[in-house]
Amino acid sequence: MIKKIIQLYWYEKSDKTQECRTFRKLFARLKRHGFKGMKERLDKEYSVLKKDIIAYSTVTKRYSTLITRMIFGAIFIILSLYFLVIKSELYESKTTLMVRNLNSSTQSSSLGLALLGAGSNSQLQDSMVVKEYLMSLDMLKRLDKEFGLIKHYKSDDLDFIERLPQDATMEETLKFYQSRLHIEYDEVSSLLYIAFAHTDPKTAQAIVTYLIKAVEEELNEFNRRKAKKQLKFIEHEHDIKKKKMQESAAILEEYQNKHLLLDPTAEATASTSIIAKLEASLTQKQIELQTKSNYLNPNNYELQALRSEIRAIKRSLKEAKKGLAGNSEAPLNKILFKYQQLKMQLEFDTEVYKNTLLQLETIRLDALKNAKTLSIVSEPNLPDGYTYPNKPKVFITLVIVMLLLYGIFSMLIAIIKDHKE
Repeated sequence: MIKKIIQLYWYEKSDKTQECRTFRKLFARLKRHGFKGMKERLDKEYSVLKKDIIAYSTVTKRYSTLITRMIFGAIFIILSLYFLVIKSELYESKTTLMVRNLNSSTQSSSLGLALLGAGSNSQLQDSMVVKEYLMSLDMLKRLDKEFGLIKHYKSDDLDFIERLPQDATMEETLKFYQSRLHIEYDEVSSLLYIAFAHTDPKTAQAIVTYLIKAVEEELNEFNRRKAKKQLKFIEHEHDIKKKKMQESAAILEEYQNKHLLLDPTAEATASTSIIAKLEASLTQKQIELQTKSNYLNPNNYELQALRSEIRAIKRSLKEAKKGLAGNSEAPLNKILFKYQQLKMQLEFDTEVYKNTLLQLETIRLDALKNAKTLSIVSEPNLPDGYTYPNKPKVFITLVIVMLLLYGIFSMLIAIIKDHKE
């Protein structure tokens, strides 16, 4: 009926030959004939309008345009009311951090990368660990225990559209928490930007401060757990290497006791020296014998003595060489070779044991100390104004979007009507 009244009003208003008195007539008929009588008269006048095809088409098109505008206007008003009046205002506290390794060696190696404009792999890894932990369910549970965050997300502090339902799952709550936490890592400067939004500015600042403290503790605990696993492995290796070194030392000691030698190298050196002296003496005696044979009788006593000395030296030389590398049960060269082999094995096992011991002490220190620290570049701020929603931006965006949608819709309706005609 409202449609008929409006269209009849426009029709009478467009007719310049008569006065536009649609609403006065309706009111008079309502008083005289009641609602039913008024409706009957209205239907008769509307049937007259329908007979005027051009006028009826004009007012129908105008009425469709009015309804479309009213629908889009209502949507715009509802959305504007929500975003500008009803939607909860969120205050965002921000901080900037840098994850630093307190080990001097790592810092030195990272300095060159920093000068080139790139953070070290260790910093990148630590920053990603920080990010994942802050976004995790464990951190949400800690914050809920400290600040009652889950209860807040389901309370009247948030508007009826944004707040979580009372039966929301933990996965939905975690996703909602992650939407309020913003973390960005700059690979060039190795800085970590953290921001958290809350309906209360002081709570937002307190939560960001708590996040910094909690994540530093967890980061060091993560490194300590890692160091303890390494420590367990190194301790096992330490016991094995120590046992192997002791076994090598025992084998070498047993070998020395078996051959009654403290150092076969010294024995070999002494034997070599004796052989050299005997060879030199033999050469000297042979030269002397050859010289004296030229002017003495072959049966001369002196020549016979020289021959006897030469035979004795040759026997001694033969025995000495035989003892050094001959066919005896334990020639000195074999003893020396085996001794050198056992000694090298002992030295190798000792060196490995030293390295394992050094690693053990290093990892023990790593398991006890705080190897990581969060350097705060900018302290968590106390916001003095809400950050979300950005009302001027939202209003302008709504105006532009609604105008675009209205234009597209109007164009589609016009195309459809053209096709029908």
